[in-house]
Amino acid sequence: MGIGNTIINGEIMATTYELKIYGRIQHVGFRDRIEDIGRGLGIDGVVYNYKDETVRILANFDDEELKEFFKRSIKFLEKKDNLIKIEGVEEKELNTFIEFPSGINRISADDLLELNKKLDEGVKYIKMIFGVLEEVKKGQNELLKGQNELINGQNEIKEIQLKMLNILEKIERKL
Repeated sequence: MGIGNTIINGEIMATTYELKIYGRIQHVGFRDRIEDIGRGLGIDGVVYNYKDETVRILANFDDEELKEFFKRSIKFLEKKDNLIKIEGVEEKELNTFIEFPSGINRISADDLLELNKKLDEGVKYIKMIFGVLEEVKKGQNELLKGQNELINGQNEIKEIQLKMLNILEKIERKL
């Protein structure tokens, strides 16, 4: 028997676990990524946003290695997506088996409300990007100003060199 397996009518079944993920994970495409990982690994369960701003996953596991790999894959998401920030993952064995449709499936309480929240998050990130671009623009303007000053200085040096060359030519003619 594998990890915490449940026996129902004499048949060994996987055990359902709840994974509670903390961090900046709602309205940033996190659940979509969880669905992809779960389906890729052949894990059955559901993923949903919870009112305390966590994301919850209920999933069946009959293998400790697979469960740990799934959790590591979840934590790895923040390395591949700057919008995702995972602060922690809690695991709780539910000591039961819940039969889920194949794969990890998202549960949405209110698609329109959720869409609006995602749009609000998107606007926030666009504003952040524009703020950064303004800072870059200011930096570029300072660079251009410095380059212009450098060119003006080089032109002044060139004029002085030409004057010195004229003086040297006059001295040479007199010699």
